[in-house]
Amino acid sequence: MNVKLSKQMTLLGLAAMVFYAVLLATGTVGLDVMPQFMVSAVIFLSSGRLMRRIASQLPKEERPKKPQRVRSEPDWEWLSQFLNWFMALLIIGVLALWAMKPVGVSFFDALTQHQPAGHTYYSDAIP
Repeated sequence: MNVKLSKQMTLLGLAAMVFYAVLLATGTVGLDVMPQFMVSAVIFLSSGRLMRRIASQLPKEERPKKPQRVRSEPDWEWLSQFLNWFMALLIIGVLALWAMKPVGVSFFDALTQHQPAGHTYYSDAIP
């Protein structure tokens, strides 16, 4: 028995219970169908525990062995290009905000007063 599978079944049971609780809280389903939903969630939860118990009782020879993890070397070329592009876009964005900000107004004032006026500007005649 795979221990990862038992953990996944337990997490699936917990997720099902949360999903059913949300359905009940939003009023999508009534209390008349909740027993069927709860039974399926309890089945998922208990199957995870049963699988874990059976896996612990297996003899040492039949237990699956953990594969050795192979550490791969990070792709430094891609990471450096990503960092360069990210920083370039960040600098251009900050400079664009600085250029669009009115002269004599601080960044904080410009951010707090970003709401447009409540009235519209219109003209009957275009000069």
